[in-house]
Formats: sequence, C-alpha cells, structure tokens
Amino acid sequence: MSSNKQVRPAVTQSTPQRLRAVLSESLIFNNRTLLGVSLAVFAAFTGVGMVGPVRILYAQSQGASLAIIDAMASAYLISNFLFQYPVGWLADRWGRKQIIIIGLLVQALLSAVYLFVNDPILFVILRFVEGMAGAAILPPARALLIDIIPTERQGEAYGLFGAFFNAGFLLGPGIGGIVASWGYSTAFIGAVLFRLVAIAIVLLMVRTGARSTSVNAGVSQTRIAVKVDYRLLFTLPLIGAYILAFGDYLYLGFDMTLMPLWMHDSLGATVAVIGLAYVMWALPTTLLSPFSGRVADRRRRSTLILIFGLAQVPIYIAYGLLNVVWIILLFFIAHGIVYAFIQPAVDASVAAASVSGMRARVQGLYTTFGLLGAFIGASSFSSLYTLSFRYPLFVLGIGYGSCVLIGGLLIRRAERRALLSEDTPPAQDKVQPERQTEQQTA
Repeated sequence: MSSNKQVRPAVTQSTPQRLRAVLSESLIFNNRTLLGVSLAVFAAFTGVGMVGPVRILYAQSQGASLAIIDAMASAYLISNFLFQYPVGWLADRWGRKQIIIIGLLVQALLSAVYLFVNDPILFVILRFVEGMAGAAILPPARALLIDIIPTERQGEAYGLFGAFFNAGFLLGPGIGGIVASWGYSTAFIGAVLFRLVAIAIVLLMVRTGARSTSVNAGVSQTRIAVKVDYRLLFTLPLIGAYILAFGDYLYLGFDMTLMPLWMHDSLGATVAVIGLAYVMWALPTTLLSPFSGRVADRRRRSTLILIFGLAQVPIYIAYGLLNVVWIILLFFIAHGIVYAFIQPAVDASVAAASVSGMRARVQGLYTTFGLLGAFIGASSFSSLYTLSFRYPLFVLGIGYGSCVLIGGLLIRRAERRALLSEDTPPAQDKVQPERQTEQQTA
C-alpha cells in the first residue's frame, strides 16, 4: 500500500559549503577595518621580529660593547614607557589611522638608517627613537578596534587581533634568521619592506579615523563634555586592568634579561632549543586566540581572568622547580594555551570600560603600567638570579598571581555594579558599558 506523502531527503551541506558558512560568520571576514588593522600589525611585527635576533649581533659587529648593548635595550624600554600615553593622547586628538601610519613610517626609516651607522653611541639613540615609534602602533590600533566593533563581540575581535600579532612575532625571527645568513643588512632591508607593506594595508583597508562613526554613536552628544574628565582613565575596571598589565609584564622583564641565561646556563639548552621554547609558547597562543576571544564574549570576563590567570602561577613555580629542558618545553605549550584564554578577556574588559574620546589614552596607560612592571621585574630579578635561578621564577609566580587576584576581583566588582545598575532598554545595550563606566570612577 503506497502513500501519497513524499519524504524529502535531508539537506546536507558539503564541506566547502560548511566552510563558507563558518567564514561568513567570522568577524574578521565581515569587517574590513578589523582585517586591515590585523594584517598591518602582523606585517609590522614580522618586521620587528626579523631584526630582533639580528640587531645585537649587528651592533656587536660594529664595535658595540656589552654596556652599549644593555644601553640599547634600556633606551628602547624607557622611550616606549614615556611615550605610550602621549601618543595615545595624540591618537585621540588627531586620528588613529594617521598616528599608526606615522609610527610605521618612522620604523621603516630607522631600519634603513641602521645600514649606514657604525658609531655604537648612535645605536642607543636609534633605539630610543624606535621606542617612540613603537608606542605609536598598538595603542591607536587597539583603540580603533573599540571604535568599530560592537561591545558584545570585542572579545572575539581582540582574540583575532592577538592571533595576527603573535603570528608576526612567531614568523619574524625565523625569516630574519634565514635572510641574515646572506648578511645582516638583508634583515634590516626586509624589516623596511614589511613596514611599507603595513603602511599600504592601512591606507587601502583602514577607513576609520579617531572621529569615525562608532558602534557607540548612539550615545548622546553630551558625552563629548565628559571625555575631558581624566578620572575616567582610572575607573574601577581600568585600575584592575592596569594591575593585571603590571603583573603580566613582570615576565617581560624576566624574558629580556634572564630567560636565555636561565635556559642556557642553568638548564644546558642550546640556542636552537631556546628559540624552540618561544615557538612552543607562541604557537598555541596564536591558534587559540580567535576561539578564546569568542569565549570571552560568552562568559563572564572576570571569571576567565581569575581562572586562567591563577592557572599560570603553578606553571611559573614549575619552571623554577624543574631541571629537564624537554619537560619545561611541554610546560611552555601549556603556558601558551592558558595565556590564550586570559588576554582577550582582559582586552575586552578594557574596551568596555573605555570612554569614547579617550580610548587610545587608556590603551597607552595600560601599556605604560605594563612596562613599569617590566622595569621592576628586570631590575629585581637579576639580583635574585645571582642567589639561585629558581628565585626569580618563584617571585614572578607569586607577584603575577597577586596582580591577577587583585585586578581580577576589581573587574569582577565592576561587573557586579554594572549588573545592579542596569536600567537601559535592550536596544541600547551596546552603549551600556560606557555609561556604567562613568559611574565607577575610583
């Protein structure tokens, strides 16, 4: 007995169709400016990475002593520290895009100047100016993302941005090491070319300036009068983020002064293995950042900060306890995985707490507090290292954990206040975080 009803076959998507569907939902393929900023930062920091392992050897070949090489590193850090906030202020006043282009152009010119310098003192001056130019890249770029990305997807945006940023650092040293085999000058030429590519990307793809239409443009124009209130740079969630940056950059101080010595002298690692350690940390961070950014948009950000921040404390302690290089390399992989889940959550919290008109300044202050942690770490860990290579890692773990606990709880308290004071209709949800921020001045 037959039936008149016809059963429709299930509609299944082919693999290419499913791939197109996933790509169509991805934020980076739907936002030209986000893609442009991410590609430009990737190109710029590939150039930075290319000359990173070469610059010191090049200076040494030109007669620079160890004292001069140390002064080069100090000059860059001091300059970058001093100019983070002023450059952020300029980006808020003149425009994000313009400041990024100026910073990239100066970086390109400085990389070319190295080819004509043989006075070691001039290397120190070049590094100081490079610190100024370096400060002109990330604060306006990150502020630009806040301008163009809806609040509910800023975690995803920063995860994608972080992936491109880390990929540049991951790829740059490898390219630099290969081309430097033909001569140190080729690495500097390559760095110039990558900066020029970054400038072209910004010019062609980034169409949004400091005063562009923002996703938060629905906020009343009376907010323009609020943006000059500098107390808004130190609201509760921002203070928490600054503390987190300080703790996070403590490791940078260790990395710039002791990390190679620790692995080489105390653990017996070769230079190739030390390089592999950086790759094993950066690779999972790069691959997981886009996913972790989406998680930060769907979960309470302070919870992610506290869980994955405190999870790094035992990893730092393990670094100090272990003596086997290959086991430590496995911990670098675990560290990279854990770190991938905290940074987008922190970045999204900073974005949500940043008031329109002061966003680049907030980003500049965030990095300034981070660099302060790097200075303190670099200066204090060296004396501890003379006693035992384990002590700096133990102190690093305790110091970072304390900053995560304090900063994460401050952000959590701000989130609770925001939930209690939430009284705007759903249609205005996108601008709610900025309004809440004004009521949370510390």
